[in-house]
Amino acid sequence: MAKDRASRRARLRQKTAVDSDSSDSKRDGNTAFAQEYSYVLKDLRRVFALAAIMFVLLIVLNIVLQ
Repeated sequence: MAKDRASRRARLRQKTAVDSDSSDSKRDGNTAFAQEYSYVLKDLRRVFALAAIMFVLLIVLNIVLQ
């Protein structure tokens, strides 16, 4: 069991060393991250737009009902 942990750590260190050496893999990772989470940006824009519309609606209702 201890040998398994040690071998896992060694593999992880090797993988980390290889990943840190190549800047292309970082770019690929950033590109993959951007592609995977592009829906989040769309959702945030939608939420902010709805919040702005509701805020304007509150101001208009305040003016009309006074």
